[in-house]
Amino acid sequence: MYLSLGSISAFNNSVTASDRSQRGLEPAHAVQTPPAGAEEEDSTAIPATRDSATRRPAMETRQASRLTDEELSQLKQLQQRDREVKAHELAHKAAGGRYVTGGGFTYQQGPDGRRYAIGGEVTIDASLSGSPRDKMQKADTIRRAALAPANPSSQDQRVASQAAMAAAEARSEIGAEQRQEQLQRREAMRERNSEEAEQGAEISPQAQRAIASFEAIGLDTSLQSSPDPIDEII
Repeated sequence: MYLSLGSISAFNNSVTASDRSQRGLEPAHAVQTPPAGAEEEDSTAIPATRDSATRRPAMETRQASRLTDEELSQLKQLQQRDREVKAHELAHKAAGGRYVTGGGFTYQQGPDGRRYAIGGEVTIDASLSGSPRDKMQKADTIRRAALAPANPSSQDQRVASQAAMAAAEARSEIGAEQRQEQLQRREAMRERNSEEAEQGAEISPQAQRAIASFEAIGLDTSLQSSPDPIDEII
């Protein structure tokens, strides 16, 4: 069973629908995928060359100078949202390890023409199998992965809740197994004690007294028949 973790949500800004139409902005939930063979433009991408690194700030400065105050405010919000979303998904992956795979982002084009991540999701393997201890350990990992971001989404919290319930059930199974093992050990000890008691009861009290008397007489006889050192010398 695979579940989604992520920060997909509508990004609210002050740009109206008519403004989006005029400026070519995309809907808040539009998922953008780069064309085949093309590199995805990312607000956090590292410039490929020194020249591009020096030209980009100048280009962005010129673009920003043409933006209105309203657009500049929206741009700052988009940039902040982009950082939060990517940190959110990275936290899921770091905590979930090999159980967290895939993922993608929902982008929105800003007034500067660049695309910014406004939502994202990853997939987590929530299937539980093996021993109760294995189930408990994996469920605990899933819960930590779901709650790893600073601000878990509602979907993250649902996954964490399901994982917590699964972990509690696994712990209950472990406790039941331990109690069963204790009962089996007690029963085995009781059987051994019973066998030993039965073996002791096979000899009657009279026989036990006779054996004890015989052993005592044999001991006295052995002592009396021991040669006297003085007699041997004589």
